Amino acid sequence: MFQLAHCIAISFVLTTALSDGNLEFLANLTELNPPTNITVINRELGELTFAWNDNLSEDMKRRIDVRYLFEYKYFDSHDWEHCRIQHTENEDTFELHRGVSVRVKNVLLDRKQVTVKESNWTVEEIEPSGDPETLISNFSCIVYNHSSMNCTWRKGRKAPTDTQYTMYYSQNKNTRQCTQYFMDVCGMQGCHVDHIDIEEILICVKGSSNSRTIRPYYTKIDPTSCVTYSPPVNLKVLQNLTVKWDMPPDEDYYNDFFEFELNVSGLDVPLITVDEPNYVFVNINPTKRYSVKVRMRSKYCKKAKIWNNWSNWSNEDFIEPTQSFNSFWVLIILAIIVTLALLLLLFAFKRCKVLETVFKPIPDPRKKFKTLFEEYNGDFQNWINYQIPISKADECHPVVIEESPKAEA
Repeated sequence: MFQLAHCIAISFVLTTALSDGNLEFLANLTELNPPTNITVINRELGELTFAWNDNLSEDMKRRIDVRYLFEYKYFDSHDWEHCRIQHTENEDTFELHRGVSVRVKNVLLDRKQVTVKESNWTVEEIEPSGDPETLISNFSCIVYNHSSMNCTWRKGRKAPTDTQYTMYYSQNKNTRQCTQYFMDVCGMQGCHVDHIDIEEILICVKGSSNSRTIRPYYTKIDPTSCVTYSPPVNLKVLQNLTVKWDMPPDEDYYNDFFEFELNVSGLDVPLITVDEPNYVFVNINPTKRYSVKVRMRSKYCKKAKIWNNWSNWSNEDFIEPTQSFNSFWVLIILAIIVTLALLLLLFAFKRCKVLETVFKPIPDPRKKFKTLFEEYNGDFQNWINYQIPISKADECHPVVIEESPKAEA
């Protein structure tokens, strides 16, 4: 619901204290007349100027300070918006397609601006024209870089097929008709405005049909509150896995006013939101290739729950995989190296006859010690005690040794 514009209560301080005659006048005042004849004296794309007759005498207004309490509410709301004003006119902007009830009453104040008496309310209702089922829906506007605007809407649920819509917009009391209409891929109708400024924009979308009265739609937008900007530029991924980018050119930007969203292909959570124009990647798979791009928007729109004002995506850059061997290929290469090493060793052994020396056959004792194995069945103890017979030719003969006479001398 649109909030009523802030009302400025103009303080009026009495230059003299209330005289005894004024006090007597207030004491004798038993009833205060309510205002009469509430009328709309100007109507411009939902901006209405209400006027009324306060129904008070000039003598009363000379004696005491008079104010007017003005309130309004929509037909689909229970809350009244109000302000206290000094004049018998009030101007504000309304969503007239919702239907508006306005009411006003007279208020008398003392010199300390304290209410001393109030009149009854005078009520006026402004009925919307056309069938409510023909009213457009899903109306929204996107402002681009404070310079252009796209507004879109969906056709009324029961609007006839021949319904034609026209959008009017007004800034600084200058009303124009939009001329560049389009239909988007989602079936939404819309209109593009090339040039706008930063002032509040009043908008009315009117429909016409040969068979039915189409209810017009009224709204207002603040171009400074939510803007869709150009995308960031010069996005680069550095060797230390830091990604950086620059703000769009030709604008004055404050980094703390924006938030950024990174789109990283290959991650389980591909969207990363950051508050600074840089980001450092950690815990990513060094063998995978990732693509990175970024977009931006105003933080104000997030707080206002306006979600469709992201910029387009920036240029794309990549995180390239580091060069590393697959474990399977590592095993294959190791097996080849070991095989080649063994073949080289065998070749060297053969050339140097090392194998013949190392693997020379061990002599068989059976050939050298036949008796041990044939007669004693390998029993070494019996075999060693065996006495070989001595032939007569080999018998010992005594030998007489005579000592030399020189040896005795």
